[in-house]
Amino acid sequence: MSLNLDKRLMLLQTLDFLKDQDIAACEFLSEIVEEKEVAKGEVIFSKGDSGGAVYIIEKGCVEIHDEDHVFIELSDGKSFGEYALIKAETRSASARAKSNSLLLKCTDDHIHSLEKKFNIRIIDTVLNPLRKIRKRMVIKDLLEEELTQQTITIEKQRKELESVNATKDKFFSIIAHDLKNPFASLIGASDILVEGSEELSKEQVKTFSGIINKSARQAYRLLENLLTWSRMQTGSIAWQPKEIDLWDLVNEVVILHTGSAESKEIEIKANIDEDLKIMADPNMINTVVRNLVSNAIKFTPRGGEISVSSHLNGKYVEIWVVDSGIGIDSEDQKKLFRIDEQVTNNGTENETGTGLGLLLCKEFVERHKGKIWVESCLGKGSAFKFSLPL
Repeated sequence: MSLNLDKRLMLLQTLDFLKDQDIAACEFLSEIVEEKEVAKGEVIFSKGDSGGAVYIIEKGCVEIHDEDHVFIELSDGKSFGEYALIKAETRSASARAKSNSLLLKCTDDHIHSLEKKFNIRIIDTVLNPLRKIRKRMVIKDLLEEELTQQTITIEKQRKELESVNATKDKFFSIIAHDLKNPFASLIGASDILVEGSEELSKEQVKTFSGIINKSARQAYRLLENLLTWSRMQTGSIAWQPKEIDLWDLVNEVVILHTGSAESKEIEIKANIDEDLKIMADPNMINTVVRNLVSNAIKFTPRGGEISVSSHLNGKYVEIWVVDSGIGIDSEDQKKLFRIDEQVTNNGTENETGTGLGLLLCKEFVERHKGKIWVESCLGKGSAFKFSLPL
């Protein structure tokens, strides 16, 4: 299709690479370029489409955009799609008509025909610089992507470092404070027995002996959790799942805690399905149940009740440890199972704790692809629940 003189002049003015050529080159190109009508809103090309054409706006307006973000609006006499002359590349943005428009389309084939006809090398004067620009853009994108990945890695390392620091702080807190308390009671009561054994009544001896026994048990449980937790942090605990009978495991834990419960006049009972068997690590699950039952006894007042029950839920079995204790407020519930937070409430008879047992519970349950959570109402008791795949 032959273009009129005005269109030829527009072509000459717009395509910089023709300005040093004679008018004959422009006339030749004007004979072979395409004229294209596009309606308002029509897509001219999309991001990712193969290249191969420069468009010159004869009349109308065109938007260059990436999804909903418009980079620029171009009107009469402007050109766009220059990078498309690099055939090996794809469009880096999209173009659509903002209004009914008339475009001149100059393709890669048109350029090569012009080169052949007039023995000129437009590809050297125009396309190579465009290739370098495109290459710089690609390198820039790669650098930005690498920088983004490095930022993600640094953020991940920062969070890991925070976790390590929180673990360290927790460890020193337990050694400096929580482990010291039971030994202080142990030493104090034993000193009184040693120094005043001849003056003390049988009832007093029994009282101080009870304090020693209680403190020793508390220190032992703490050390047991501390050693287990430290082994967990160093990865030295092997996960050894096998078929276990939940009825046997839970009832064994309940029987071991019966003495502690009776000393506070607490009724503790188990209601586990007798034929309930799962594949799990028995030592880990025993630790979970033991810590939850021990906590329930600690935060349940005299005359209270504790139950340990099983509930089937689809492909999972849930174990509930429910008490009639003092309950936990909503703010403290958010801090449970977190190493960077500490809930410092004492038990109903001033029993102390570190929260370490709940951290172990969380790690062991999640190791089994289960989850653990709490449901509690202040003053009405708590229900600690965890799920395990059947």
